Amino acid sequence: GRTVIGRLRLRGTDLDPLSAKLRLESLLSGAHLSPVGLPPSATVCIRRLVDPKPGVLPVRQFTPVPPPAWDEAFRAALGAQLARAARPAQGPVPPGAEAVLFLDPSELLACLASDVWRGTAAVHWWWKGLFPSADLALRVVAEWLRRPEYVPAALEAVARRSEARPVLSLFTGDEARTLLARVCVTQGLPALASALGALEEEAARDEVVLESQPRAVKEERVAASGTVPLAPWESWVPEARASGLGKEHRTLLGVALMLRRAPLEARHAAFIPAVVAWRREEARVALAERTHESVRSVKVTLEAGPESGAEEVQVLAPRAAGARAEQPVVPDQMEPAALPSPVRASEAPMLEPAPPGVTADASTPALTSPLAQPPFAAPIEAPVWPVHTEASATPSVVMPAPEPTSAPPVPPPPPGLMASSEPRFAPAPGRGWGLPISTGLGGLFYLVNVGLFLELYGDFSQPAFPSLPLPVWDFVALLGQRLLGEARPSDPVWKVLALLSGRRPGEAPGHAFEPPDEWRVPEIWLRAFRTQASPAWTWSLTDGRLRVRHPAGFLVLDILAPESADSTEALVRRELAPFTTGHTFTLEPGDVPAPTASEATPLERWLGWLSPYVRARLSRALGVAPDDAEALERTLLVHDARLHLTETHVDVVLALAQLPLEVRVAGLDRDIGWIPSAGRHLTFHFE
Repeated sequence: GRTVIGRLRLRGTDLDPLSAKLRLESLLSGAHLSPVGLPPSATVCIRRLVDPKPGVLPVRQFTPVPPPAWDEAFRAALGAQLARAARPAQGPVPPGAEAVLFLDPSELLACLASDVWRGTAAVHWWWKGLFPSADLALRVVAEWLRRPEYVPAALEAVARRSEARPVLSLFTGDEARTLLARVCVTQGLPALASALGALEEEAARDEVVLESQPRAVKEERVAASGTVPLAPWESWVPEARASGLGKEHRTLLGVALMLRRAPLEARHAAFIPAVVAWRREEARVALAERTHESVRSVKVTLEAGPESGAEEVQVLAPRAAGARAEQPVVPDQMEPAALPSPVRASEAPMLEPAPPGVTADASTPALTSPLAQPPFAAPIEAPVWPVHTEASATPSVVMPAPEPTSAPPVPPPPPGLMASSEPRFAPAPGRGWGLPISTGLGGLFYLVNVGLFLELYGDFSQPAFPSLPLPVWDFVALLGQRLLGEARPSDPVWKVLALLSGRRPGEAPGHAFEPPDEWRVPEIWLRAFRTQASPAWTWSLTDGRLRVRHPAGFLVLDILAPESADSTEALVRRELAPFTTGHTFTLEPGDVPAPTASEATPLERWLGWLSPYVRARLSRALGVAPDDAEALERTLLVHDARLHLTETHVDVVLALAQLPLEVRVAGLDRDIGWIPSAGRHLTFHFE
């Protein structure tokens, strides 16, 4: 962690300011300034902290560390402040609070945005300390753009307080579009960002083309417009239905909260096409609405009677059946002085019916209704120009909107991602994240590095890497259960892994995972087993499946044998051709049994392929015998640890004295950082 002291006051007599400052900096750098038990991802702001033992620090002489008594007293005072710290994420902060706590950056971003929207950020002392001399409204945008990996959790927090719409209003459309692109990249969905960018260019081209079309074509486009289909996140993100949100803001909210509430669906192959289809249809309807506005202006000649002459007025209304198809007078053609201020449709004045004696042109039907809403699903947001007349003019009238045309059928969502108007997700109250959880199986989290080494998942350096469609926490749970001789079901780590993967009570790890029917070890996996000798690989063709076993005890191949005229040996050599480069081996027929029973589930069969390879690979890397399961368990998995969990962080704190050198040499304890497919940071700490 990092400790920042904004201002420090030192009082004394006969002190040289510069010397005292340098000595005090040296003393404090050797002190324990981090509170015990605080999650490593947390930010705590303390307004004022007094010296717990005045006169004890030796500021008149150089000392590398403070006295133990002062250090202990300072840690106690720091712990007392932390115990009384307020959590802005949980509600209003008491006026006299001397400390506030944010468990992770997502909490900080959410609270900053909420306070800026409410107009209270400027009066809170902690924001002045965190962002001195900054325009906090601009700082919200800058911080959210700088840390996009925390945006989904921050939006979840503000949505839980019913503040998603006002918080998103702090961002312009362009800023929301940029933020969405960065969120997609950090969450492993760069293809979605690219697809939406291409869609924006397509919509701009369509609008330019339509503008150049004659009026008849525009009216045909209006008549063909329908309603916008349900968004792909409709069932999970009801907040995105809020009126007043632009398309960029709705897309940002929908995608971000889908990544929090339904991550498997958000990473499903059908999700990106569904989002693109929804945005394309929405753009088509929006373009039709804008076109509708441009063709609504018509000339209506009103005859007021024998005493007054006819007068032309500008009326904005949809053309009714039988109305004259004259070229409308658009606002740009009016005199500048005659142009009124634009208002939205909801703000347009309600106009009274024409009084007796006032008749419209013969080709114009009688007008008796106020301004009607256009026949579209979404409200028109384009400016609507009200009727303009001279002061002596007869009260204006408008033409009613035509009957809605039958909308074309809405195409169904892509297979595998069914949208529904029924909400499936109810935001849960805040969890008790951050509290330390003790476990005796802290080494299970080293298996995340195994998944990264095998390229089953990507890390922060490979956000676009196609990850295994199995939550990484389920991968850890399933593989850990296979590697452990005794599963230790009472250890809290299993509940932690279930919580991280979003499993409901009673759901087993990998319940939604559909493993492949065949097994082929990637060639790169075998490079760790290269030898100077030529080991014998054993093959067999049993029950219509070709299996090849490596001398290390795992299967290289387990596939359905195709029905062909080739001989069995020719089939084996063809299937093993990718392994002949860089690997020396001989082939021998023999007995290669199936890794699991015939009645095993597809998931059990997949684990029966994977776990023997992982066991052999780990045994080789850690220097333990392949058949010594207890040694592997003791070296890698059974380690006391303290777990700190927040909405975006998993911090595993272990004892440095208990870290086996073999684990360090193998690189299994390396800090992973951001995992796009998990939406969390994973960090190892040793103390």
